[in-house]
Amino acid sequence: MEPFRARIHEAEGHKLRDRLAEWAAQARGFVLGAWPEMPDGVTDRPADVWEPLLAIADAVGGQWPERAREACVKLVRAAQTTDKHSLGIRLLTDLRDHVLIGVDKLPTIAILDRLNALDDAPWADLDGKPLDNRRLARMLGEYMTADNTPIKSRNIRTAGGVLKGFHAEDLADAWARYCPPPPQDSATSATPLQPSSEPLNL
Repeated sequence: MEPFRARIHEAEGHKLRDRLAEWAAQARGFVLGAWPEMPDGVTDRPADVWEPLLAIADAVGGQWPERAREACVKLVRAAQTTDKHSLGIRLLTDLRDHVLIGVDKLPTIAILDRLNALDDAPWADLDGKPLDNRRLARMLGEYMTADNTPIKSRNIRTAGGVLKGFHAEDLADAWARYCPPPPQDSATSATPLQPSSEPLNL
């Protein structure tokens, strides 16, 4: 890569700036009034972000409309994957730091109640709906136990009968792999609880 030298490159940059300004003045009317066709699956906020960029690509013409839409799809999908991964880590962390504290297992209904009641957490409003048992199971199923099997709900004996729920020991490996260190004052930083055979009183 050539080092930047002001005496050499500023003049070249000014020429490029002037050419872009001239083109922008000519294309302004077309771009401002354009409603570019969005790629399939690009909606809502991503569509708002990409709309002016695609309008500019359409105004330039040639191969740029196709190239811009290919880039749009790839980057939007990459962002969605990142968001999904980040949400999964947030779920694991909240379970460790706020839900499964002082217990080695909890029924799904109790887990959901605690998650959806957390302040400054996304669980009470995921796409307009609170986190439910199906989505919880699907999100946790993307992570593995120490035995390299997907995390799944298991039967938990309670005073009122048998309910489906999750065990801390099944989450321990995912916590260690993906979550940031727990707060120093968190109960989870203490010695892990031994599994209990006593029924839970809910």
